[in-house]
Amino acid sequence: MHKYFGMAAVLLAAQILFSCSNDILGYGEEGSKGQIVARIAQPATTRTAMGNAVDGSNAVGIVWTDGDEIGVFDASGTSQKCYAKVGQGAAATAAFAVSGTTAFDEPVYAYYPYNEANASNDIHSLVGELSSVQNMDDGALHGDYKIGSAITPAVEGGYEFEFKHLFSMARITIDAADTPLKDEKLKSLTMSVSRGETAVSIAGNFTFNVETGSWKQTDEGKNSITFTWNTNSPSLEQAFTCYMSLFPVIRTGDLFTITVSTENYKAEFTANSLTNFSPEQIYTFPVVLNKYETIKVYDKDGNAVQGKFTCAALNVDGLPDIPLVNEGGPGSDGTTAIGNIMNGLGYDFIAVSEDFAYHDELANGMTNYNMGTYRGTVSNPFGKNNTDGLGFFWKKNGITATGETMVEFDEAYGGLDGGANTLIAKGFRHYVVTVAEGVTVDVYITHMNTFGDGGNTEDDPWVHAQLSQLRQLRDYVVAKAKENNRPAIIMGDTNMRYTRHQIVDNLITPVTSEGLQIADPWIEIQRGGVYPTWNTTSLMIRSKFGGGNTDILCADDQRGEVVDKMWYINVPDAAIQLKAISYMNEVEHFAKGSETVSYSGVTVEDANGNILSNQDVSYTKVNGYADHFPVVVSFEYTYGN
Repeated sequence: MHKYFGMAAVLLAAQILFSCSNDILGYGEEGSKGQIVARIAQPATTRTAMGNAVDGSNAVGIVWTDGDEIGVFDASGTSQKCYAKVGQGAAATAAFAVSGTTAFDEPVYAYYPYNEANASNDIHSLVGELSSVQNMDDGALHGDYKIGSAITPAVEGGYEFEFKHLFSMARITIDAADTPLKDEKLKSLTMSVSRGETAVSIAGNFTFNVETGSWKQTDEGKNSITFTWNTNSPSLEQAFTCYMSLFPVIRTGDLFTITVSTENYKAEFTANSLTNFSPEQIYTFPVVLNKYETIKVYDKDGNAVQGKFTCAALNVDGLPDIPLVNEGGPGSDGTTAIGNIMNGLGYDFIAVSEDFAYHDELANGMTNYNMGTYRGTVSNPFGKNNTDGLGFFWKKNGITATGETMVEFDEAYGGLDGGANTLIAKGFRHYVVTVAEGVTVDVYITHMNTFGDGGNTEDDPWVHAQLSQLRQLRDYVVAKAKENNRPAIIMGDTNMRYTRHQIVDNLITPVTSEGLQIADPWIEIQRGGVYPTWNTTSLMIRSKFGGGNTDILCADDQRGEVVDKMWYINVPDAAIQLKAISYMNEVEHFAKGSETVSYSGVTVEDANGNILSNQDVSYTKVNGYADHFPVVVSFEYTYGN
């Protein structure tokens, strides 16, 4: 069977997928007495199960093929006979006739496929198996169980049946473009499903009732289905589509793990279900491998050669929500919301700063993550507190982090009424993060000195402290990059802007002069590769613009500059290389509310980078739980010998 599911049909059989029409078999053919007519009706609407549909087509046809057999019952529900497809060739509609005995005068119930194991079973106790491993060399569709009942006599002595599918069907289209699997021969495809820590059984043994259409699993089942190709492997030179029957037990949010294997490579990624599955529905799975941020590609020896991961940096604004300290901060409820949101979005690893008074609320929400050391809150407002306020979280599934190292900055400036920089042990942490087997990245998280708004040169003590900290971090990272011969990521709240701090002179140029490659994803993706000019007006995202003429209002929440930064460094001759493929100030998912704001006479930068003076603007401004939004970057890695 192949395309058209969720349809009314009369009798189906083994399967071969291709588009088909709804042509009705002529009922007046000679020799039709006692036959059952199989009619395929209009298909049900398909739904996208994960990702975006490859095309707009919902056409799926299921056709009868030679050798198809159905089990047919009379009204008693206990007397059963086997009917076989009449004629040759695949067709959307077909006739079935009994062989070796006389046909039922009044057939009432039927099921597909017929199995001798059910020959002595009544309509209430039929058994079946949806296999977890299926060979696809013949292109047949496995496990497509159906039940049918007579609608009306179709011709003299014949009957027309309408069939319904017991299970769901997945239409899986594999597109290997821009991956090492391109042009390879497909050897296997595995889909597995989980719900949190629990496996979701999508295959196994079951019983079913033809009269009621109900079914019940009778074993522990399997949470995966694997297709294999041995002698007739399709090529991935172009997109390839196949179809899979599965138990209709998947729910919105369940996690799919898809593994595609060829002769020389294996690609694997995860994605969440976008819908609840139902019987008689087809769900599209657009497996465009290079579009999934969780994709990992391995060679036949198990070495990672290509993949993606996503990381985020967020100041969680965790000082106590009390007057004169952090009035209006997220507090307990807001921090709980932040933790739950991050847990649901599923970044591979996350750096947080100002993780002080509400650490438990944050950590309790992030059940899918392991975390680094929590150093406590701020308890002494007049002396130094032994905490850096930093936190590091990494996914329990697929990511590891080791080698936690904490380094305090040598210089800091500003006491209780000057940013409170000297009241905590501000600095940076170093983690060795493994994102796939053999793919390790040095990750540095930080929270730097605040800005004092007293000028943009190092004559200002706040600026001097900030740039001193940047240089200390830079020298540490460069030395480790050379020693470890692998890429590095720096992420966190720097309290710096290119427009007011000489970041290029103190970070970008010195790192480059050491023979390393450094980039800022915001510059690469949102600013066309051009760094803002130092000692110029700040470029503000829309959700942090406060009006007036001291700042420039940017066209959106992405072109503007924020103090939360992420840089990445590649060692040119290293086996692992990183490339940022997306950058986002994640405003949408961390919005607590919004308001319409209007400003007159402001300076605006449009989407093309043009500066427009004296503009009147009105737009929807997003307010977050914390006073920062996360900076989120997705990276692609390549791994060569």
